Amino acid sequence: MSTYAIRYADRAARRKAALSAPQRDALSSLEKQLAANPFGPPATSNRDNSWSAAFAGGFVIYVVSNRHVVINVVDLVAL
Repeated sequence: MSTYAIRYADRAARRKAALSAPQRDALSSLEKQLAANPFGPPATSNRDNSWSAAFAGGFVIYVVSNRHVVINVVDLVAL
C-alpha cells in the first residue's frame, strides 16, 4: 500500500500552526499512522465520505482521495 500525502485546508492549517508543542507532537504521531492507513485505527468513518481521528488534545476531520493517494484535512479541532 502506498503512503498517503497529507494536505491541510487553510483553516485547519492555521489551527495546526496554533497547537501547543505536546499537541503538535501527538498530531505528528497521528499523521504517521494515517499516512500508512487512513482507514485503520484510530480512524472513524463519519458515514458521509469523511473520516475523523483523535490525537492527544484534539481531532482531525478528513477525506481521502485514493486516486491521488492524498488525505485532505478539512478541519482540526484542538480541545
